[in-house]
Amino acid sequence: MIRTTAIAVMLACASSTAWADPPRDQLLALVSAELPGYVAGVDAASLSRTQLAAIYSIMHSDNSGGDKTAMIRSVLGGRLSLRGLFLK
Repeated sequence: MIRTTAIAVMLACASSTAWADPPRDQLLALVSAELPGYVAGVDAASLSRTQLAAIYSIMHSDNSGGDKTAMIRSVLGGRLSLRGLFLK
């Protein structure tokens, strides 16, 4: 799982000049449609483009549903992640 998380973070942080990035609006629409299936109550419009790209990448990975949910919560941070539980 650590390896997969590292790959997701690297993909999310990659330079925009390396790939032809889809516009933020397109990413927002794609993530908004699927995000409630993983984490409820998150306003995708409040997320950064980097977070949207990372979440989209995670959603379409070969990981199990539980692993995807855990990685998405990590990208979201705050109270939705393990960091949020330990760093209140």
